[in-house]
Amino acid sequence: MTLKNSPFNFMSKKVWAFCILLLAAGAIVWSEFGSLSQVKPKSQLEVMGDECAGVADNAVANMVAVVEFQKLEIQGRKVRVMRLCMADKGFQENPRWLAYANPMAKQHSVRDGVSLDEALENLKRTDMMNFRETNHPLYWQPRP
Repeated sequence: MTLKNSPFNFMSKKVWAFCILLLAAGAIVWSEFGSLSQVKPKSQLEVMGDECAGVADNAVANMVAVVEFQKLEIQGRKVRVMRLCMADKGFQENPRWLAYANPMAKQHSVRDGVSLDEALENLKRTDMMNFRETNHPLYWQPRP
């Protein structure tokens, strides 16, 4: 039997095509993982914020709300623990965020039919958990 008539000749073309395809896929994956290693490291605010968010979650982990007002107590405790932890880590409420949030709180209070203070507290609860740069001022700033 000659090499041209061998059943492995056709098979070797498939094997070579598969190897080339596998190498191309590997090169693509390698280039993607290479770009992932260039991810920007977390800022001090992100690190401390994530740590304090974990502490605040743990502070209310075993609490179960039976009545509606208990849900508000749990939220309040979580926010209080978050504020105390961030203060311990050297952060405070950003006055620029407050100036940004007051007009929004007025809009929310009219829209939702709640007081201005409640609308502002609702904005605080959402924005105090954001630690990454956005198009508006961050809630937290380092203490001077």
